[in-house]
Amino acid sequence: MLNALLAAILVLVSVGVLLYLLRLLFNAASLPLGGVLERQRFARCATRARRADAMLQRGDLDAALRQLRAAFYLHTVHNRTLSSTVANHHTALLSRLIGITNDLQGGTVRLLSLAKADRLLTERSALQRRFLLAKQGARRERVREIADQLQSNGRELESALQQLVAEVRASQQAPRVH
Repeated sequence: MLNALLAAILVLVSVGVLLYLLRLLFNAASLPLGGVLERQRFARCATRARRADAMLQRGDLDAALRQLRAAFYLHTVHNRTLSSTVANHHTALLSRLIGITNDLQGGTVRLLSLAKADRLLTERSALQRRFLLAKQGARRERVREIADQLQSNGRELESALQQLVAEVRASQQAPRVH
């Protein structure tokens, strides 16, 4: 009887150790794999931006605006280097939209949603920095709270970007004032 009890305890401890080791292996494998998938997703956004540039060169403004809108990376970033790359990418995309509007409006830029999109992107960068810091040692609840704030910001930003692209399109159709 004592041998059976001891065997059962050893089996439970062995299963526990095995599960712990599997968890460690999974976490070790998921970090690089998650980073690869994240970089691939961002690369698709960067490709869309390059496609938009080519479309602008051909004069296909509507298709270019669709590509520019899709080029914004609104996912939570888990890598510090990629985070700064994404922030720079967003700045470049806003710059392209300003340049397009500048050309369409003959030297002036009047976009009401531009300030909102810029503010939301700045807020997103700050949230992203806090998220990366929190992942290094904060409580899970704090990390989850910041992740939720990033999702909320993403929804607002999605709306602001749609409005911004609509305003750029409208500036294309508005008569120029000289």
